[in-house]
Amino acid sequence: MKSHHKFSIWAVSLALSVPATAHATTFEAGGSLVGDFNAGGDTLAVLHFADASTQDITAGQGLILSGGAGAIFFDQNPHRLETLLTLGVKYSSMQPASNADLSYVRVPIEALAFYRNDNFHFRLGGGGVWYVVNSLSGSGAASDLNVDFKPSVGGIVEADFIWNAISLGLRYTILTLRPTNVDTRIAANTIGLNFSYFYHFGQH
Repeated sequence: MKSHHKFSIWAVSLALSVPATAHATTFEAGGSLVGDFNAGGDTLAVLHFADASTQDITAGQGLILSGGAGAIFFDQNPHRLETLLTLGVKYSSMQPASNADLSYVRVPIEALAFYRNDNFHFRLGGGGVWYVVNSLSGSGAASDLNVDFKPSVGGIVEADFIWNAISLGLRYTILTLRPTNVDTRIAANTIGLNFSYFYHFGQH
């Protein structure tokens, strides 16, 4: 019986937000743990295992660790602007095998802006992403899977439900990858369901 393997993205991000109060500026530092259950992107490779199972390696799958800074404007107003800039590392691999290994590494830089309304518990926005590094590297039986991609610019649309420190969001990323030595384009568009927990500290 064949098994179908899916990747999930688990991201950890750090953010700084700077909302202003009516009397003074309030600084907030925070960290978040994000689960992004992702789907989409062209298939880069299909791996076949001795037990007859297969695994698809797609252009959008991975695990992200990112950190950044942001600001929230128009405090004491239900209609607010939130901005965020992050730098991350996105990583994925194949299931364990004794004779092969595979690493898919990307380095994204994201610049996002949101309309935020805490009264109705949502934020909506998007922005741009620059994938500075994109590299697929295999060894052993997967040694033929060695591909470097050119830096790529894409777009992000995101909608989040927010409740105090918790947010649940849906994100769509539009991205096209181009291998450095091949004249072709690979769609890395993905849609993901995100769950985030934010811990804020340092308010004054």
